[in-house]
Amino acid sequence: MKVYSISKWAFRAICLLILLLPVSRHWQVLTTGKRTEGTVTAYTNRIVKDIMGERDLEQASEIEFEVDGVVHKTYGPGNYEYDVGRKVTVFYMQKDPSHNCVATFSGFYLSYYTILPIILLTVWYAFYLSFNNYRKRMKKPSGRPSRMPGRPASPPFHPTRRIS
Repeated sequence: MKVYSISKWAFRAICLLILLLPVSRHWQVLTTGKRTEGTVTAYTNRIVKDIMGERDLEQASEIEFEVDGVVHKTYGPGNYEYDVGRKVTVFYMQKDPSHNCVATFSGFYLSYYTILPIILLTVWYAFYLSFNNYRKRMKKPSGRPSRMPGRPASPPFHPTRRIS
């Protein structure tokens, strides 16, 4: 019987990959885009479309950044307020600065997409625990009989031999 188990380093590596999912959504902007510094100008209301196509009103920090002398606006995560005047790193595509991301922890992780890594981490942890607790280790007999003081040594146990 072959015994499988998941090592601790493999468990941790997969956890790290799951935690990086929200950052990986912006991989193209982060790897091929340009980097600049934006300034938070206001905490304002804005209308956004949700997954179902309905419009919702949410508050977000407005961030202005400059590209080739033109000022562009982007927004931080919904219902999370940055301090006015705060400088944040913004990555943007050179051809289309409206395609950008705010490179802060809250910018990556405060979104509806964050629920996916939470679910995946929960399932992965449950799988890891159940898989590693279910493995059975075969104990090999040492070949030496166990001795207790005052008792004679007994022969090693053999599962095929019947004891009468």
